[in-house]
Amino acid sequence: MITVKIVRDTKRRITGMFMKGHAGYARHGKDIVCSSASTLIYTLANSIETICGVAAEDISRIVPGNDVMAEVIIPYDRIKDEGGKDRASVVAETIYTGFITLASATNSNGKKYIEVKEETEKHTEV
Repeated sequence: MITVKIVRDTKRRITGMFMKGHAGYARHGKDIVCSSASTLIYTLANSIETICGVAAEDISRIVPGNDVMAEVIIPYDRIKDEGGKDRASVVAETIYTGFITLASATNSNGKKYIEVKEETEKHTEV
């Protein structure tokens, strides 16, 4: 199963998406759930880079291994203008909606291929 974790800040903006696992919907190279999830996470990374002008190395990475893992961090502090921050937030919410749609369209008959979890960043007072 693919697990996607969505992290939000205290303003409810998505600040990161983390994806790991394999869907197991079909054999390697034919798994449409896995390819759909990969497309969504790559679209997020490429959109933040293109639309908001944040360098790719500052927002995403792929960790190779048995359990594929991709992560995209949205560094709002590196986006110079408020309009760019708003665009980043809209892109992230759109990708989040894509993951929710993918999960509801493919998880059926007791089989779960993708799970979307959400959490809020915890800040400590200094």
